[in-house]
Amino acid sequence: MMNTAKTKALRLLATVLIGIFAIACIFPFIWMLSTSFKYEIDVMEFPIRLIPKNWNFQNYVNVVKNSNFPIYYWNTIKVTVISVVGQLLISSMAAYAFGRLKFRGKALLYSVYLATMMIPATVIILPKYLYFSQLGLTNTHWSLILPSFFSVFGVLLLRNAFAEIPMELSEAAFLDGASHFWIYSRVIMPLNKPTLMTLVLIAFTWSWNDYMNPLIFLSEDKLLTITVGLQKFADESSNNYALIMAGASLALIPIILVFLMAQRYFIESFTHAGVKG
Repeated sequence: MMNTAKTKALRLLATVLIGIFAIACIFPFIWMLSTSFKYEIDVMEFPIRLIPKNWNFQNYVNVVKNSNFPIYYWNTIKVTVISVVGQLLISSMAAYAFGRLKFRGKALLYSVYLATMMIPATVIILPKYLYFSQLGLTNTHWSLILPSFFSVFGVLLLRNAFAEIPMELSEAAFLDGASHFWIYSRVIMPLNKPTLMTLVLIAFTWSWNDYMNPLIFLSEDKLLTITVGLQKFADESSNNYALIMAGASLALIPIILVFLMAQRYFIESFTHAGVKG
C-alpha cells in the first residue's frame, strides 16, 4: 500500500512539474499572440492582460500593407520549400547507398562524412562566403538553398532507418528484375514515411528559422527572408511592440501548420525508435 501511495505521489509531482514547465514554455507564445491584437497603449499595462480589452486587428493589416513583409514571406517560402525537397531527395539517396549497398571504403567514407558534423557552422561561414562570391551566388537565394541540400543529419537519420529494413525485401525485388532506383522509390521510401516526415519537419523548421545565412549572404531588401526581414521591420517600427508581435505571429503560422500536419508521423517515428531501442 505504501509503495502504491508513493508511486501515486511521485506521478502527481511529475504531472505538476511538467504542467508548470509547459506553462512556462507556452506563456511567451500566448503573450506574443495577445499583444499582437492590442493597441500600443495597452501593451505595457500592468497587471498583464492576456485577453485584450480592446481588440485591434488593424495591426495585421498594417504589417501586410505598410511593409515588405509579403515579399519576405514569399522569399522564405520559396527558399524553404526548395531546400526541403532537395535535402529530402539527396539525403535519402545517400542514405540508401550507405545503408543498403555494399562497396569498398563505405565505412570509412561514412565515418568521414559524419565527422563533418563536428565542425561548427561559424567556422566555415567565411570560406563559404568567399566560395560563393567567386561563383557569383552571393545576393541570390541559391546561397541559402544549395548548402541545405547536403545534410549530414538527414543522411544519418535516414540511413539508420533504411538499414533496419530486412535485406530479403531487396533480394526478392532483384529476383523480379527490379533496379536499385525501383527498390529505393517503391520499397524503401514508402516503408519509412514517419522518418521522412520527421526529416521534413526538422528541415523545414531549420530553413524557415535560419537567421545567420540570410544575414551574411543577402543584402538587397527584395531578397531578404522572414527572419532578417522581421528584424528590419522591428527596427523600422520604432518599438511598436503590437506591430512587431503581429509580424512575429504571422511568421510562425507555416511552422505550426507543418507541425500539425506532420506530428502524427513525428511521434510515430520516435515511438518506433523507442520500441526498437
